[in-house]
Amino acid sequence: MEYALLVFGQETDWDRMTPEEREARFTANRAFGRELAEAGVRIVYGARLARPTAAEGEPRAAEGVLEVGGLWVIEVPSEEEALRWAARLPVSESGRVEVRRCDGPPRTNRPVRTEN
Repeated sequence: MEYALLVFGQETDWDRMTPEEREARFTANRAFGRELAEAGVRIVYGARLARPTAAEGEPRAAEGVLEVGGLWVIEVPSEEEALRWAARLPVSESGRVEVRRCDGPPRTNRPVRTEN
């Protein structure tokens, strides 16, 4: 089954990070992705989410307000396994990870049809 690991945190945490701290977070997330792959977990999708365009130039969330800032969609046999992976995902001190089952139809690896 596919599960979304939604990463929440305070935008103000990211804003306070130095470039070195941000790079360390990127490095930790790349390592997490490698751990998933080495364990045989299929990664359907993963991304750090950009700030919404509508928020550009506007004040960011107040202290204590969590916003979704990233996600991973993984395929694992059970919610328990998804929760175990979520517990290992690197997040900021104020961050948290929410796990949601993806209820869409199963994905297949069918070849793409092209018109002749």
